[in-house]
Amino acid sequence: MTGYHRFLAGIRIHFFPELRNIAHMNIASGLTTSDIEQFRELGYCVVDGLYDPSEIQEMEDYFEDYKLKGHRAFEGRTIEEVDRTTTQVRAMHPHRHSDVALGWALHPNVMDALHELLGTEAYLAQTMYYFKPPGTCGQGMHQDDFYLLTKPHHCMAAWTAIDDADKENGCLYMVPGSHKEKLLCPEGATQENHWNHGKLSLAESTVKAVPCPVKRGQTVFFGGALIHGSTANRSKTRSRRTFIGHYCDGVTETISKHYHPVLDMQRNTVSRIEETLGGGPCGGTWQGEVH
Repeated sequence: MTGYHRFLAGIRIHFFPELRNIAHMNIASGLTTSDIEQFRELGYCVVDGLYDPSEIQEMEDYFEDYKLKGHRAFEGRTIEEVDRTTTQVRAMHPHRHSDVALGWALHPNVMDALHELLGTEAYLAQTMYYFKPPGTCGQGMHQDDFYLLTKPHHCMAAWTAIDDADKENGCLYMVPGSHKEKLLCPEGATQENHWNHGKLSLAESTVKAVPCPVKRGQTVFFGGALIHGSTANRSKTRSRRTFIGHYCDGVTETISKHYHPVLDMQRNTVSRIEETLGGGPCGGTWQGEVH
């Protein structure tokens, strides 16, 4: 979104507050007013059409080829070395190896949407591509802020589905509104108490995780304080592939060392952001609930 479009959007809302109630008013970023309201209230929103279908196909083709080339980009392993029953099958930081992947992470439509939701320009901290073939374990419920350690504000994820994602093949689960609560410290998982999702031990009264099914090409935005995770892929035939970017806002002062270098939209390193010890790759692994 250009500065001119932001100015017009602000004028519309300031002088015509009733427009807040028009659920599908398009914002120049590709978001609607209902997307923005849901993000603020629930902590996440699902957006259509930020990538062209041809770009989604290019992502799929690229990463299918990527995994066959023997890259040790799966957190230091080749894809054949990953035990999918206990470990996420994911390529970590592909944008550091590929200008093509970097271009997808810095896609103008995604960056405009992030600007709208964050209120400032966005900087790229991480990319991941989840292959999640049949039989892959789920990911423990977690808050991304616990791993990125962005200060003073929260980080943000843009999670784009390469496959339809549903409860059978391991879609995301969200705890709506949990972004308004404090950051929680993960505790150990037990097989007897797996609805703790392997990471966050929550009081039963607060655990209200809901599935977030999405269609191919849709992008889910959620903030770093939102509790989320996923269940195992119990499909016999379908993967649940996803391209993910993690971002911080334009006033970020520190972020975990794991996420450096941080890049702006022009692909320049944002050198003023300092490293913080601790943090690391997002989330743990767990089978999740049985459906």
